[in-house]
Amino acid sequence: MQDLKSIADQHSVVFDSMNYDHVSLTDLAESDYVKALLTYDIVYYRTGMRDTTLNFLTAILNKHNIPIINGSSVHLNGHRKIQQALICAENNILHPKSYMLSDNRYETARKLLGDTFVTKPDVGSKGKHVALISSQAELDAQLQHKSATNKFLYQELIDDADEYRVYTVGGEGVISYKRIPGGEDFRANLHTGGTMENTEPERAEPLNTFCGQVAKAFEADLAGIDVLVKDDKYYLLEVNYQPGWENLDSLTGMNFSKKTLQFILEKAHEEK
Repeated sequence: MQDLKSIADQHSVVFDSMNYDHVSLTDLAESDYVKALLTYDIVYYRTGMRDTTLNFLTAILNKHNIPIINGSSVHLNGHRKIQQALICAENNILHPKSYMLSDNRYETARKLLGDTFVTKPDVGSKGKHVALISSQAELDAQLQHKSATNKFLYQELIDDADEYRVYTVGGEGVISYKRIPGGEDFRANLHTGGTMENTEPERAEPLNTFCGQVAKAFEADLAGIDVLVKDDKYYLLEVNYQPGWENLDSLTGMNFSKKTLQFILEKAHEEK
């Protein structure tokens, strides 16, 4: 957000970050928080609030004709891995085979997904609690992180695939980089020790095209989309609605913050 604010300041655009310690449900529409929001031309929603409060807040902004970047339907439906798998199936987007299992037995998952598979929490980020499973003992250890409100997704391992992060703006892929796992960790997340490399020139356009289709299916104004590529097949791994772009500009030469802010301003003008 500091990157966006820096660019906004250069172009005389008021760009503020509003955080909240608590939200009053008794008088939300009349709260100082909402009154402050209503003074802006557009809201870039970038937070963890994903419940009915968000729906109510969205309705208030819509009533006052204030457009929202990545609005409530996006956050309520797209932040969950299980929902993402269902959206892929509905829109014919290639995605690793995924299951929900009720018995949490390794043998059940093995028959569906092979000897080694991936488990991940339905709600999570930065690769946290994503694990390779090849035994009941490993699955039992992983299920210690499961809670009554956060289910686990069982997913096919697409081995020896290349992984990319593609950034989309306004439903179009604009820039990408290749993600390299760190050490022995199969995850390529930067937070788990992964590194970044430039996307191969021949991959850039197909990745942008594929992720443009994904962004439209997921109704994402702005997104960071993780993709696996194997044997020239493109698999959606995950859609991130709050992507960071640390080191992206220095690697790719694109001023992504400027491109993002330009899109935000264009949307504000179009909708108002």
